Amino acid sequence: MLVFWCLVFNLISFSHSSNKRFTIMENKKFNEWLAGLIDGDGYFHLSNKGYASLEIVMDIRDKHCLFEIKQKFGGFIKLKSGVNFVRYRLHNKKGLLDLINSINALIRNQIRLMQLKKICDKYDINLIASESLSYNNGWLSGFIDSDGSIHLNLQSDQILISAGQKHRLLLDSLVVLYGGSIYAQKKPLAFKWVVFKKSEILQLLDYFQNYPLRSAKKKRISLISKYFLLKSLKAHLALPNSILGKQWKFFLQNWESYTDDLDNQVSE
Repeated sequence: MLVFWCLVFNLISFSHSSNKRFTIMENKKFNEWLAGLIDGDGYFHLSNKGYASLEIVMDIRDKHCLFEIKQKFGGFIKLKSGVNFVRYRLHNKKGLLDLINSINALIRNQIRLMQLKKICDKYDINLIASESLSYNNGWLSGFIDSDGSIHLNLQSDQILISAGQKHRLLLDSLVVLYGGSIYAQKKPLAFKWVVFKKSEILQLLDYFQNYPLRSAKKKRISLISKYFLLKSLKAHLALPNSILGKQWKFFLQNWESYTDDLDNQVSE
């Protein structure tokens, strides 16, 4: 009997320890994602009167991302007048300090770091510089959710995963870790990281399995494997009324929709 209860105790302890490790890992992934999101669409502000705040603006279809942040740190979410965007604003001291402690050492955008430093100086917080970005880091998923795009070019039959920034430095490490190339843009003056090779796209899909997108863009990521399958079957060249032709049409409709996935099976 003593042996039995020892086994039960050990199982409970192991389960508790495993759950704790899982929670720590999920929090780490979330914080890395949040840092990437802030580096893209965030703005730290310290007013002339000394009021500190964080703002993040996203497409209205991604409001659930902002509600997830609000649930952790508090704040307010409002629809921007006349446009399909929502703004998250955090200015209460406790929530802001909790957020800063969560993303300190994870922010990489130099402009965002300068904004954050003013607030850290105000609250006597040591701003920690980020280490070199590693492959196993959720920062990229947050950055794609903010400044990225997943595009299907029907003329070249290519999937393009890209992200733009005014400063190239932030993008250089992405090429080393995830492949792709960087292209200069004249209007507006900026740089764009673009991944289009199938092998590199597939590697990114593996990355997003561990560090999933949280915005509506995740739907397109989930459809990329379907695209490669249909393309291998020449569905894009099939007659419109054939089974493959209908599958291809349905895929394109699904690609353009940011609502939940529909049944991918099409009958004759």
